[in-house]
Amino acid sequence: MNPKYLAQLATIVELGSVTKAAQKLNTTQPTLSRTIKLIEDRVGAPVLRRGRHGVTATEIGFRLAESGREILRRSQQAETAIREWKDGQVGEIRIGVGPMLAATLMGNFFSRMVLAPPNYGIKIVCEYAARLVERLHQGQLDVAIIPYDLNRGEDQLVREKLFQDQLAVFVGGNDPLANEKNVVPQRLLHHKWISVGEISGLFDITRDTLNHLGLSDVMPTLENTGDVTMTFRILESTRSCSVLPSRILGGIQPRYNIAPVDLNVDLLARNFGLWTTSSSRDLLETIDFSHRLNIYLAEKGLK
Repeated sequence: MNPKYLAQLATIVELGSVTKAAQKLNTTQPTLSRTIKLIEDRVGAPVLRRGRHGVTATEIGFRLAESGREILRRSQQAETAIREWKDGQVGEIRIGVGPMLAATLMGNFFSRMVLAPPNYGIKIVCEYAARLVERLHQGQLDVAIIPYDLNRGEDQLVREKLFQDQLAVFVGGNDPLANEKNVVPQRLLHHKWISVGEISGLFDITRDTLNHLGLSDVMPTLENTGDVTMTFRILESTRSCSVLPSRILGGIQPRYNIAPVDLNVDLLARNFGLWTTSSSRDLLETIDFSHRLNIYLAEKGLK
């Protein structure tokens, strides 16, 4: 199968239109129609369904389009490598960051790297921690900044402890509990609980905290696995609470009207770490990135 045909099929499926794909690929609609005919002759079955609102992929069409997307991705990587080489960049580092850190701590750090760029390219992927671990295993990332204690049985990846954080129960800044001291956990019994376990990387973090507080009968009202700032907005406007890492939230609390509850029970600490593969651990790019990150964390008082 001609890889060019698969890449064209992927573009058609992505846009849901042969006409739009032709415009994007700077070719003609008859050319793409011939491409589809060649693919279908090879497969012996349709790869597209045509409807009132455009085209969708059949089962085999979807699978072939997936291969086409990979071809396009690798082609784009090659173009990027050429541009970086022309710009004097000698390598690149692929960095995974969890949504919680992306929304709180890492934006300012990467701003520094934009202002004082290294001589290597930087690719950033933001996904929840378990998926970033998968990407490390699959060779799609070089490093990931995620909870250190995730998957304790993991022995194929290398971890460096970056800093320790402390869990806290956060409420909206206008909640009466935000200004009280030595609050007993039972005062939270009638709050709506927002779970962000998948965002934080520790899937049972809310359930473990509820059990720890003696509130094991409470069930979270909502589970947010997307943008953590949505949880902040919910806390601001409702009588709700959520278990969040307090130290990394310290730098952004002025932007959101949320506050930790001063409970009379200590919650668990959690560690963040820099995860790498054994093959990328000793790369010059990884060493330089780790050095810059540790300096930044020390300046923020997290080391």
